[in-house]
Amino acid sequence: MRRPRLRRLQTRLFVWFLAAILTAFAASGATLWLMRSAESPSAPSVATRAIASRVARDWDDPEACDRYVARVHELIGLDVRIRRDVENLPQRMALKSGVLTFDARGEGFVPVERNGELLGAVEFDAGTTAAPHWNGALAIGAALLVLAIAARVVARRLAWPLEDVADAAERFGAGDLTARTRLGGRRGSVAQEVRGVAQAFDGMAERIERVVRDQRELLGAISHELRSPLGRARVALEIARDRAGERGEGSEASRVSLDDIEHQLADVDAILGDLLAAARAGLSDVKPTATAIAPWLRARIAAEPARPMIELASDVPDDMTAPIDAQLLNRALHNVLANARAHGHPDTEPIEVRLEASATRLTIVTRDRGPGFTPELLARAFEPFVKGDTARTPGAGYGLGLSLVRRIAEAHRGTAFARNADGGGAEVGIELPRV
Repeated sequence: MRRPRLRRLQTRLFVWFLAAILTAFAASGATLWLMRSAESPSAPSVATRAIASRVARDWDDPEACDRYVARVHELIGLDVRIRRDVENLPQRMALKSGVLTFDARGEGFVPVERNGELLGAVEFDAGTTAAPHWNGALAIGAALLVLAIAARVVARRLAWPLEDVADAAERFGAGDLTARTRLGGRRGSVAQEVRGVAQAFDGMAERIERVVRDQRELLGAISHELRSPLGRARVALEIARDRAGERGEGSEASRVSLDDIEHQLADVDAILGDLLAAARAGLSDVKPTATAIAPWLRARIAAEPARPMIELASDVPDDMTAPIDAQLLNRALHNVLANARAHGHPDTEPIEVRLEASATRLTIVTRDRGPGFTPELLARAFEPFVKGDTARTPGAGYGLGLSLVRRIAEAHRGTAFARNADGGGAEVGIELPRV
């Protein structure tokens, strides 16, 4: 993928440089044309007027005229001669002295006048005057060729370092915190401006990697320090149950109290798991691997509680894969299903899960048969700590489940959405890229 993109970038830069060169040539040509067109027959140029004036002065001295014409030939390199046969001059030639006109063959004539009388003309040979035009065209063509080659070299020199910067940025954004451009030391082969951008990116990546690694270590420490006492508390709870039963001190009130403690510990453990998973997703610590999506989804559904039943509808073949972090996406789908159970879905009806695929996207949609979202809640469904109406849905949690779903979807370069379904209930979906 990188090579076609690099070639496209080089081509775009080359086209822009060449267009700028051609524009400059066009502007220069237009300027010269305007300057040349300003010399109308009524306004002879200084050079032709000077030639006509000098020849008119020496007209009666043919040798002096010939010497002057020879000097003009040496100066401008054109074949110049005196025409004294007035009868054979072109009829359309201007009668004003010093004005250069051309006949049908392209021969140039500068009329020579004295006291209003046409004496003759100075003729410029067409064969010699044509050569400079061809030379000019060849010079322009050669200049364009050289500049086009230079533009290609400059485009290539800019394109491949920029492609390295873009490639490093993509890998860094995908979670490879070690991605660097390493262009800072290439002083001869990389333009200074691009090298400055690359050095700034490498420095930024180095600082972010250090911050992320520190946060990962902190998250690991928090997980260990909090889950260890939770585990000990559960063990102590079971010991208290056993001892109360052995002494015959168990009562309905004490049993309810112990069950409530166990429920609270489970809630704390679930909240801690959501927070750690959200932090991990937010740090772009995603490790996607190509996974057959339909078998993974069936396995994920099989791990859920038996009631209410979950029905899967899919026309996706088993061999269709997508790059996912199965551990994180397991958590996201579990939260979606737990959210459906907690918000009024009856145990007697199945939760519907649909797996849909397009050319570029995969979508997992979960539908429950609960009361759905209120308009106020729908607009904020994925915000942290936003909970449903406990009067309508007594089992509502702590408002972290759907916010984590969105973060995990975004960490996979996807999106999450929520809406009320036709016929009642709510739909929550996760849309993921296939590649």
